[in-house]
Amino acid sequence: MNSQRDKLDELTRPHTLGPPAVAGLPASPGQLLAGGVLIALIMTAVCLFGVWTRLAGQLAVFWPANALLLGLFLRFPRLDTAFGWIGAVVGHLLAGYLAGDALPISVLLTLTNFACVVSGYLLLAQPFGADARRLHDVAGVLQLVAIVFVASAAGGLAGSVVGPIAFGGSAVESGLAWFVSELVNYIAILPAVLSIPTQQHREVVRQWRKSMPPLRRAAPLVALLLSMAAAVAVGGPGAVAFPVPALLWCGMRYGVFSTAMLTLLTTTWTLVAISKGVLNTSVQIETPHMLMSVRLGVTLIALSPIAVASAMAANRSLMARLLHMAEHDPLTGTMNRRAFATHAGQALEAARGARQGVGLLVLDIDRFKNVNDTYGHSVGDQVIVLVADVVGGQLPDGGPPLLGRLGGEEFAVLLTGVDSEQARQMAERMRQACAQTAVDLGQGRTTGFTVSIGACVEQPAHATLDRLLQAADRALYEAKRTGRNRVVLTDTD
Repeated sequence: MNSQRDKLDELTRPHTLGPPAVAGLPASPGQLLAGGVLIALIMTAVCLFGVWTRLAGQLAVFWPANALLLGLFLRFPRLDTAFGWIGAVVGHLLAGYLAGDALPISVLLTLTNFACVVSGYLLLAQPFGADARRLHDVAGVLQLVAIVFVASAAGGLAGSVVGPIAFGGSAVESGLAWFVSELVNYIAILPAVLSIPTQQHREVVRQWRKSMPPLRRAAPLVALLLSMAAAVAVGGPGAVAFPVPALLWCGMRYGVFSTAMLTLLTTTWTLVAISKGVLNTSVQIETPHMLMSVRLGVTLIALSPIAVASAMAANRSLMARLLHMAEHDPLTGTMNRRAFATHAGQALEAARGARQGVGLLVLDIDRFKNVNDTYGHSVGDQVIVLVADVVGGQLPDGGPPLLGRLGGEEFAVLLTGVDSEQARQMAERMRQACAQTAVDLGQGRTTGFTVSIGACVEQPAHATLDRLLQAADRALYEAKRTGRNRVVLTDTD
């Protein structure tokens, strides 16, 4: 029962997209070195890509290295080591060497980049940055924007010193250009990296995919591709906004990670397409002011769908929690009577189609009123919770049996694909497990409890739930009448 409850908690918990827990033994020196080499290779590749987007005498149009590095360190803590940071420095310097930058210039540019990365890391790694790391809702997105604004400002300050040395121009112009460049890079890239699904999220993703027809999932993506094609075909200053409606649609239909990745790809494509002349916006971005304007516009385009996706994910999580509250008993976490009847009806229908036998067990705690009168209702509640846990623990994990609390101290278990002997054995294991469980009364005192179980089996599954309940109730009455703490099996006739 505990494992089922933990799984249900995972599915109904508000989506958390922060750094996954690091489990297991500490990484070996070889693993640490491998992580550093991996970071070095990644940084070299993305820095060379950024260099490729440079305009003459200006910063790169799109520089993903800093935002990607920060996101990887936050999302995958095993990479956040001394080797990882050293690998990042090596990757930046190696890319500068391959691009033909002079070593002093390459060192200055690397220091400026790291001023931005370290500032963002120090803020996002703090407890107050948890919502920003998880993109929990719109407030988390806005917190992320505020943090990357500060980090970008730190990069801008460093850029105001290094920019005139590396590219010429005034300090103010260089600082503003660096600030805007980092801001758009962070807003476009960080959400995609921070929301990368890990093992703990795969079940949530699987459930979401099952709930949506394939065509419905593909429609927003098709609309996005068509809007990008239309932007190239039509051109003009407004072309950069063509993908916005499709991205917002993606935010409404897809999860945070999917939307963030599509937004990142769209943002990257837009900036590179403009810089390479593929997307003709009729704007001369060779001038610093125009390039800054385009970057700010793309930043706003990137921000909106991510905020929508985060809000929709929070809404879906809230609806799932409300549905869970409506269908489950708050004390034991088992299904309530109404939800049990609904799910049992569906299971019976499936059993009929498969011509399987079904069994129903109804359990009642023996002399429960005496427990409440002798020890108080708090102990009575403990007994009810223990019965739910013990009975649930006898059910196979992930199997078809259904467990529900019918009311008070009475529970029901629906079994499919069983015969009379299998149902009897299952009920007997539950009875014995309950009889062997003690309730802690405090101060070293304990007390036990027992259950009586009425069981019925229908072969094949033609019975309705009401008929099964009536038969199981008769068997339960017989178990009580003949001494309690026993199992009585009957049929539905």
